[in-house]
Amino acid sequence: MSFLPCAPATAGPSGALRTPGFAGPASARGPFVTRIAPSPTGYMHLGTARTAYFNWLAARASSGTFILRIDDTDVARNQADCIDVIYQGMDYLKLDHDLSFKQSDRLARYHQVAQQLQDQGRAVQRDGAVFLQCALPDHIQGYDDWAAGRVPLTALDRDCIDKLVLLRSDGMPTYHFANVVDDIDHGVNLVLRGADHISNTMRQVALYHAMGAPVPQYAHVGLLHALDTGKKMSKSTGAPSLLDYRDQGIDADAMCNFLLRLGWGPTVDDRSTAMLPRDRALQLFLDGGRLRAAASKVDFQMLSKLDRKYKAQTAKALG
Repeated sequence: MSFLPCAPATAGPSGALRTPGFAGPASARGPFVTRIAPSPTGYMHLGTARTAYFNWLAARASSGTFILRIDDTDVARNQADCIDVIYQGMDYLKLDHDLSFKQSDRLARYHQVAQQLQDQGRAVQRDGAVFLQCALPDHIQGYDDWAAGRVPLTALDRDCIDKLVLLRSDGMPTYHFANVVDDIDHGVNLVLRGADHISNTMRQVALYHAMGAPVPQYAHVGLLHALDTGKKMSKSTGAPSLLDYRDQGIDADAMCNFLLRLGWGPTVDDRSTAMLPRDRALQLFLDGGRLRAAASKVDFQMLSKLDRKYKAQTAKALG
């Protein structure tokens, strides 16, 4: 598969990158090819589950494709049991995927693309590692983000791009390089993820430019913060595993409803949208609401309330 698609990215006013075919959230139709790409360096937590649900909704609501990719190139930190937790978590939330693969199974592909870039003078090998050697054009000054708005290119971005490693001296691909190669190869056109990835994005834009590929639409939603402490919830801060909630008996549909409101809100936010089961969420996600870049406070009392309501509905339906 070629890594040089024929449709180039275009620059809009003020140099903000726009991908052909995307007009913005109010008219988002797709079909979208999305992915969730957890790394097995810790157990799947609420933040990853929220991102998975959002990507599933965008793909399914637009008759697109949803991909589950395991980013397992960090060999030193990988935990084998965490891969199984990811699959169990997706099953718990009933988020079916159209394709699943591990990056460790695609090492030959990353080396192939790195060699092509070197052959074209867009990358260079030094001290056993491969570095990008393709400057970002001056007219590209940022990108448009569906949640965060316009994100400008910074001096730090340019410095990072100038030093961007594609393959380490041990032959393993870097996060940015493998990420972009995979997304190009699988036609990902909407990258919806947490706001902590904003700092990564211009480096990835530079890689799309070096490979002659169209830049996907980005949407970076706010991170999850604990209601009591205000601190970020993540694997590194010891956030509970998603499976802990499953094992406590939390209804999967209640959990998805809870996750939906952590970074997305309906245009009409009243009693009629207090409960949003997944069929209603599919109707509203792209055109009946908006993603939020601000951090979301995780209120577990709301999860308990939704759990009771969904279980009561189930009991009533069963008679």
